[in-house]
Amino acid sequence: MASKKEQARERAARLRAEAEERARLERRRERILRFGISAVVLVAVVGLVVFLVRDDGPEGTGAVPSGATAAGVMVGDENAPVTVDYWFDFQCPFCGEFEAENGPVLEDVVADGTARVAYHPAAFLGDESDRATNAFGCAVDAGRPVGYLTELFANQPPENSGGYTEDDLVAAGEAVGLDDPEFESCVRDGTYADWGEQVLEEFRDAGHESTPTVLISGDELEDPAGLSADEFRAAIQEATPTSQ
Repeated sequence: MASKKEQARERAARLRAEAEERARLERRRERILRFGISAVVLVAVVGLVVFLVRDDGPEGTGAVPSGATAAGVMVGDENAPVTVDYWFDFQCPFCGEFEAENGPVLEDVVADGTARVAYHPAAFLGDESDRATNAFGCAVDAGRPVGYLTELFANQPPENSGGYTEDDLVAAGEAVGLDDPEFESCVRDGTYADWGEQVLEEFRDAGHESTPTVLISGDELEDPAGLSADEFRAAIQEATPTSQ
């Protein structure tokens, strides 16, 4: 029969063995857990890469609205003696000021044949601008660019406030008579999601740095947002060639 001293040693040995086994199992569990987390992260990263490069819808196709170009959309008589280039971002507050004061002037000079206007939606202020520009492209497709632009600026949300939601943009279309399913689908599907980026590239390539940027027959106006309607109209008239 073992002595109490021997029994104590055996018990201590057994406890050490059990502790070592528990430690071994814990290390194994941690390795499995780390491997599992790494695998999940890897799958997530791979999934993100696949999501970013896949092309299963209109977004990323570089689609341009019918009748427009990568630089924007031209409105008015192609034989008009003056061309006005109007670069803007739908969220830009100074663009909102220019539009409120001089948007009607642009419509007037197009209507009377004095000028044709190139509308350039250079979206650079965030997701709201991107959504608005996409919807503007849908309005271009539907033949109502100016009316829709006017409606959007009349209801311009504060910058980067989450405005110009898809519902807002569809409602703006309804307000100007674009209440057909094609327009709504175009807005919600992001058919022209890349267009604003294309226009923005043209904007930067031209060396422009801020919006609104307005050029009359190639000459850039200084502080267009600060011009009154009379001053802006006079600038257009001054650029109009006189008849011989």
